[in-house]
Amino acid sequence: MRRWLAPVAAAALISACSGVDEKAAHAVVDRFHAALNAGDWPAIDALLTKDARALRPGIGTARAFGNLIDRHGRYQGGELAGISAEDGRTTLAWAAKYEKGPVSELFVLREEGGSLKIESFTDNPLP
Repeated sequence: MRRWLAPVAAAALISACSGVDEKAAHAVVDRFHAALNAGDWPAIDALLTKDARALRPGIGTARAFGNLIDRHGRYQGGELAGISAEDGRTTLAWAAKYEKGPVSELFVLREEGGSLKIESFTDNPLP
């Protein structure tokens, strides 16, 4: 329990000071993981910025996120590990739990078309 107290307190402090819309950022992450587990690639595609979609046109999104499931298994839950905002972007660190173990995820979000969208995503399995 103590192990999680400091990161959670730090995340709360960072978000309080940065003016981050934590609720909106969290909602994007929740929708991403729900779509990922459902294999709903069009829903994930809709969560990406135009620039991010352009990196993997056509079925590229499905292939990229299908590989995520192959690497880690199905998403089982997670929690905020940190959040900050700079230059119009929100960076959200997420401590995820997948079938094959814990994964550190990093989302960079940017407002586009009136809502937050995923500009980049990285995942790193934890030992």
